[in-house]
Amino acid sequence: MEINRETLEKLKRLDDRQLKEAISDIADALGATPVQKRRALNNAGMIKRKLFSANENDLRKQIGRIPPEKQEEIARKLKL
Repeated sequence: MEINRETLEKLKRLDDRQLKEAISDIADALGATPVQKRRALNNAGMIKRKLFSANENDLRKQIGRIPPEKQEEIARKLKL
């Protein structure tokens, strides 16, 4: 999953509904429990703020913590 300026800008352009869908897809790809997924969805505003303050390197560091097969699944679900 390649993170570049274009990817980051695409994520920043998501409206609230799209962001929640993306959060849900990511949670599913990572195998989150229903409780974890609900917490992530309830924190969509905080996630959006973090996205807007993040740079490419910040996102790369976070993505780097995810196993490669999960990264690819996330990329497919988000169409990145």
